[in-house]
Amino acid sequence: MSSSGSIREAVVATAYLADEISSDNGSAPTPCDQFNLHELVSHMAGVFAMSAAAATKSGPTVGPVRQAFPDDALTELGANLVIAWATPDAFEGRTHLGDREMSAFIAGHITLFEILVHGWDLAMATGQQLELSRELADASLVTAQRLCTQPARNTGAFGIEIIAASQSGPFERALALAGRDPNWSA
Repeated sequence: MSSSGSIREAVVATAYLADEISSDNGSAPTPCDQFNLHELVSHMAGVFAMSAAAATKSGPTVGPVRQAFPDDALTELGANLVIAWATPDAFEGRTHLGDREMSAFIAGHITLFEILVHGWDLAMATGQQLELSRELADASLVTAQRLCTQPARNTGAFGIEIIAASQSGPFERALALAGRDPNWSA
């Protein structure tokens, strides 16, 4: 699967999960200590918008991650994100993800990991399952091994690594590397 195909599959697997959010459960906790459900979806929507700008090399963007989005924003922003990363040169050269300049290839993989980890957060907090292909689960682990470094942890991007059970699959190991407890429950 191509990198853009992985992003497409991740968006398809996660965007609909926000459909289970209502005024009754929007303030519920999530595995991401920083966000309740409404805040998590708003953050994800901001990441989708910021990452689409990175794919199209539109320059530094910080506003989308800080603005509030409605819970139903993921579907439209997810479609825009998929289109942006499907362009032939999306993974080529340099870009800005937020206000940080980096290789477009790395920005794409950060995007993929953000979608998967926060998609899992959303699924767990709403009592749903995040269904991933084996190929996408494997890609998440490879990406986690590259991104979840001590310097990244020092910035607060990831939590303290959790030791995954020996029988854990690749996505559970990726979650543990990111500091998420694969056995989290509300």
